[in-house]
This record gives sequence, structure tokens and C-alpha cells, in this order.
Amino acid sequence: MKRFVFICACCVALAAQAKSLSLYVSNPAEFEQTDVPVVLTLDEYAEFSISDRAKLAVLVNGQQIPSQLDDLNADKVPDELVFQLSMSAHSTQKVVLKTLPEKQRKCFTKEMNAQMWRKDKENNTMYEVTEASSTQNDMYNQMHHHGVAWESSLMAYRIYFDNKQTIDIYGKKTPQLELERSLWYPTDEQLAQGFGDDVLRVSGSVGVGTVKPWNGKKAVHITDFEKRTQRIVAEGNLRTICEIEVEGWKYEGKTINMIVRYTMYARHRDCQVTVLTSTDVDTLVTGVQKVKGGILLEEPELVGCWGTDWPVNDTVKYAKETVGLGVVLPQQTAYLQKQDKANNLLFFTTKANQPFSFYITAVSMKEINSPISSAETFFAHLHQWQKAMSVPLIVNKNKPSNK
Repeated sequence: MKRFVFICACCVALAAQAKSLSLYVSNPAEFEQTDVPVVLTLDEYAEFSISDRAKLAVLVNGQQIPSQLDDLNADKVPDELVFQLSMSAHSTQKVVLKTLPEKQRKCFTKEMNAQMWRKDKENNTMYEVTEASSTQNDMYNQMHHHGVAWESSLMAYRIYFDNKQTIDIYGKKTPQLELERSLWYPTDEQLAQGFGDDVLRVSGSVGVGTVKPWNGKKAVHITDFEKRTQRIVAEGNLRTICEIEVEGWKYEGKTINMIVRYTMYARHRDCQVTVLTSTDVDTLVTGVQKVKGGILLEEPELVGCWGTDWPVNDTVKYAKETVGLGVVLPQQTAYLQKQDKANNLLFFTTKANQPFSFYITAVSMKEINSPISSAETFFAHLHQWQKAMSVPLIVNKNKPSNK
């Protein structure tokens, strides 16, 4: 059913002569980087034809490593190839892209999951979908777990399918994929087995990383629109991509189409958020909610919160949860940092048809043996994470000199 996903090790092979291309990936940072995604836009690699793309494997030191091919525009042709590398400071790694017949391409462990479940109230059941739309604010109760959800082994997120469009989180106790079994709401038996659970009550806030308009005093919801859509763009062994799209949104005296894309990678707890608008938008906000009684981190391009609160309204069955939330914008892209009553915010603008990206992350004290156990250690983690976001890996077709 998830026709848009191409996992490199499982695609249908076409008989052809093997082709290969050597690439050189460099880490310019002064520190080690772990499980860093490398995303190749295949249109930029004319060495491989359209028919070659589904046969691509990635080799390091002669061994296949996990990779994923994704069809982002649903035309049945892979558009991007992604793999991950861990690299020491100032190092370069040779990577070979090679077309291989089906029997030689490995299948790798699935490390990611994305899901949308639509309710069939008449038959008291539900069915899985990859896209859903409405012209009204009526989808929250039509979707199980209220909208699209995705996870790595470390953290899970969901987007409320309503005017809030808020990002909520599900904390893990142990690293594992859970949502296909717990469906966001674990049973008592699953909880006893060590499953995680919803750890944040977002109410009307930005949660972590929600994109919202500003009314001059506070972040508000997107209410005046023609159509709202949620979709799963890609799901595979290494990453998930999920989107929310609002068409015909009336804001700032303009009619705006906006897509917000959330991309998450294996063995990561953070997500990349990419915003694309059809026209310039002067004021958008994102950030983290102020978890009740929490400690805030406020910097020009980085905001965070460490706090403890009830995750749901039921204060008898459930205990309070302690979480850390963080959002970082790229250098010199946030033009204001301030608070409203519910949120710790960063302000940014967008240009028509020019993608704008920032990053979100979250931790939960549910996590067993986590090195993050206080506001101090969490904020230190945020600063290191921000530093890593500012130094991407570099891909070259020619081997860099040692100078």
C-alpha cells in the first residue's frame, strides 16, 4: 500500500551492466559525528539512468551499508538516495554507489515507522492510509491517534489533524519501534512490558516545533483555510518523511499555500522541519511549549524547556512526566526570540517557493540509563546538537586534497 517507498535492497532488478561511482564524504567538524544522514539528489548524478536508480546499493570498504531510495513526487521514480555515516573529526570516507542485481542487494533491518489510521465508525474499525484531506476542521476525531505519527527507536512524534497542527511526543523506555503495536496508546500489559507512552500535554501550545502564525500578542492556530492535508511521503529502513499542507490560508492579507515537512532518521531523536510557502510570509513562529514550572533556555537561534507535568488529564492512572524540548534555527535566520504565555518562541520569515529548514528534538525521563537527567545536561546536549547542525558533511566526486 505504501507505493511511494523504495528500499534499495528490495527493488525489482533489471538486467543491465553494473555501473559504479565513487564519492568522497568529508567531516569538516572538529568533533566526531555519529549516524549523520547523507542525502543524494539523484537528478544530480547523470552517471545513473532513470532505470538504474532502483538498483543502487551503497558500499563502504567493499561492504553494503543500509540505504534507502525514496520517490518524493509519487512518479514511481526514486528521487533521493539516503545513507548514514559515522565519522571522526576532519576525516574523509570513500563511498561507492553501485548498481547490483536483485540477488546481490541486501535487505536491511527496518529502523523507522510512519503510520496514519482512519476510523470507520460505522463498522467500529479503522484502516491505514498514507494521505487524508479535509476542507473543514473535522479530522481530529476521524483519525486514530488524531493524525499522522512516526518514530525511530528513540522517540515518536505525531501531528494533530486540526487547527492547532501541534507536534506531540511519545517517550520510549528502551530503544525500539512500538507504534505498530501500541498505536500510541499502550495497554496496561504493554506498559508492564516496558513500552513508552505519551509524555506531553500540549494543549494549545506549539508543543515542539509546530509552525504557527502570530497575532501580535501570541502564537495562534491556522483557522482560515480552504483545505488541510496530512500525508506520509516516505517510510523505509532509514527515514520517514511526513507532511502537513494548508491550501488557501488567509494570513497577513495574503492567500498562502504552506507545506511543513518533518524528516526523521534512524537512531535519531531529532527531526528536520522544512517549511515551503507559495508567497513571502513576514511572520511565522515556532519553538517549544513552557512545560509547567519548567526551566527555559532562551538564545537568539535556540530555545529549550525542561519541565515536569501531567501528560494527560487523568491524574489518577498516570504519573507526571519530565521532558526536554528543543528547537534550533540555522544561523542568522531567526529575527526575534520571545515568550508568550504558553511558549518559548523563535520568529522567522519565508520567501516564496524557497524551502526554509530548522530542527527539533525531545528527550524523556522515561528513558532507562539516559545520560540526560537534568536541565543542565539537557541544555548542554542542545548546545552540542546545535553545533553539529551547523557543520554538515560534504560530498565530492573528486577525492579532496590533504592540504
